[in-house]
Amino acid sequence: MRKLLILFLIGSLLSCTTNTKLETVEVHFYPSFLHPTKFTIDLEKKTLEQYTYQDHYNVEEKTEDDTYVIHQKDTLIVHYQKTFPIDDEVLQHFLRSIESNEFNETIENYKPVLDGIGFGFKKINTKNDSISLSSNITNRREATIEYKLLEPFFELAYTSIDDYEGISGVENIQDYFAYGLRIKKAADNPLEYRIWGSIRGCREDQQELLTFLENLPDNEPVLFDLRNGSFSYCLDEVLEEFVQKKTLYIYGNKYATKAKK
Repeated sequence: MRKLLILFLIGSLLSCTTNTKLETVEVHFYPSFLHPTKFTIDLEKKTLEQYTYQDHYNVEEKTEDDTYVIHQKDTLIVHYQKTFPIDDEVLQHFLRSIESNEFNETIENYKPVLDGIGFGFKKINTKNDSISLSSNITNRREATIEYKLLEPFFELAYTSIDDYEGISGVENIQDYFAYGLRIKKAADNPLEYRIWGSIRGCREDQQELLTFLENLPDNEPVLFDLRNGSFSYCLDEVLEEFVQKKTLYIYGNKYATKAKK
């Protein structure tokens, strides 16, 4: 009888452990000027679903006195929805990264802002219990835990998503955060870089950009993909200068410079 009781207790403990296993990670983004996007990471299926939507839209109605009244229609519109497989090694690295920080309780971290981005990070176990982080802080000095979660998420997303529209959506979201110069290498032969967000400011604000351009090879063609990125008008003279000094080819934005097409 005693052995049966011990076996029952062990079985109950194992069952509890199994039932509280982490099952899903959800990452939500609510950017100003863009539609909300939800990413669902299914740990059992090893998949990432990217889902961009809006849950309402506005309709203007003209009244008899030639004014307009705006009515809100509560209608779900899906703009993008795709699911991608996640490599097991990539998934395990992601899980180790999010478990190695202090995200072990529900946290809300907000401050008053006019626009920007709100986002949430939620861990859900097999009993549907969850803990979550909700925040709108993008300053790295203030958002310590946020970036400890965002960085492994963006790494997983870029590694797993193999669709151009999906990648562009992730880039548009990441552009709201503090990630330095919005340039990443896309290919080695020929050498190609992708501008994945808005590079703002003027010459005096962009020492990092100047250093990057100076370090490009002098006698080798370099391609710049601006399909989902841009330079501020104030940087036109910087780009024109380096077009004369380097062999730069730019595509995706005919207004960027007079560089070789």
